[in-house]
Amino acid sequence: MALPALVAVVVLAACGADTDTATPPPATSPSQATPAVRPAVAAAPDLATVMSVSAVNDSGAMVVGRAGPAGAEFYYLAHGARPIPLTHDGAPIEPSLLNNAGQVVGVVADPAGHQPPSLVRWQDGHSTVLPVHGGQVIPEDLNDRGQVTAVAVASRPGTAQGTDRATTARAYLTDGTTTVDLGVDPDLNEHNLYLNEAGQVVGLAFEDSGTSPHGFLWDQGRLTTFDTGPTTHPVVTGINDAGQIAGLVLDDQDSPSGAHPIFRPAFRWQSGTMTALAAGADGVGPVRINHSGQVAGVVADPSGSSRDVVVWSATADAKPTRLGIADADLVVDIDDRGDVLVSALTGPTASPGGYLWHDGRIVVLGTLGGLAVDPTGLAADGLVAGQSTSADGTWHAAIWPPIG
Repeated sequence: MALPALVAVVVLAACGADTDTATPPPATSPSQATPAVRPAVAAAPDLATVMSVSAVNDSGAMVVGRAGPAGAEFYYLAHGARPIPLTHDGAPIEPSLLNNAGQVVGVVADPAGHQPPSLVRWQDGHSTVLPVHGGQVIPEDLNDRGQVTAVAVASRPGTAQGTDRATTARAYLTDGTTTVDLGVDPDLNEHNLYLNEAGQVVGLAFEDSGTSPHGFLWDQGRLTTFDTGPTTHPVVTGINDAGQIAGLVLDDQDSPSGAHPIFRPAFRWQSGTMTALAAGADGVGPVRINHSGQVAGVVADPSGSSRDVVVWSATADAKPTRLGIADADLVVDIDDRGDVLVSALTGPTASPGGYLWHDGRIVVLGTLGGLAVDPTGLAADGLVAGQSTSADGTWHAAIWPPIG
């Protein structure tokens, strides 16, 4: 998808004191601004061949990965000093989650292959096996208290009549000492079990019959389910510390939302009240929610060819504001200042790209000399982390320093 030349794009450093947050012009409005970029900087320079940044926290600590022998990937926590290897008893951790306390959660394979992978939590060079067990354990979310949600998958052999092996999945919350079965069968086709600082867990689960998916909120042992209609179901994409839940309304016949880009009605739910997030005739891609209750997502017309980013206000009427990012692909994050990090498909070759909506302005994320950018995280001070290609087309970990 081509980069539209009609969207107002500026570098904030060149805007002086003018930081008014006026409603941006429509994507079809003429622009007098010259597109410019926010330069990328190589991340973790002390590590050679750093290929990726998979997570960043509010202090700017990053989980970075690099290629090893025989295609293996090794991961480190990078923050200022030389990056620290993420290992458990000498074995590499495959990290999934990072919190603001610097804790990393991931899985470790048994080097001998005799035992299933273990779920571990790492901090300051020390790691602990978490008491969630199964043939497969999937880390889902991690809060700053160190609580972890995870899905454990177990297989049962087929019967003597030759039926296929049966797979069961259960959802758990653990603090490292105590593990609680949340009493739901999670949908393995969707990312699930979002967790806030109060220990509330939300997601999509099936009834015991395995036929009817429902949204659920687990709060201190109490399970509340919510639905969106007789032929639809909710897919949760986040919860904030106020207990506000954001997500999409999928048709029951839809493929899993992670299988391909899918645009459907969006909602914000709290205490039994469902608020529809207005997008006109457009559908909405996966949405993100911040602590104040603002929700951001990519909207698209029924053909999927005309797109933009919308931020819905935290007020009860959820007023929508379009940002004028016409080649947006996915909202990666929205922070508590209302800054929105967006991945995009840019230029004649639809190369991966990225934008940051900051102080009412669109900022283009520049590359390390190549054509592509893949933003993966946004820190509290505005630092952006991700990957970019160099002139030879090789991917490298990159950061985009805070503005100002």
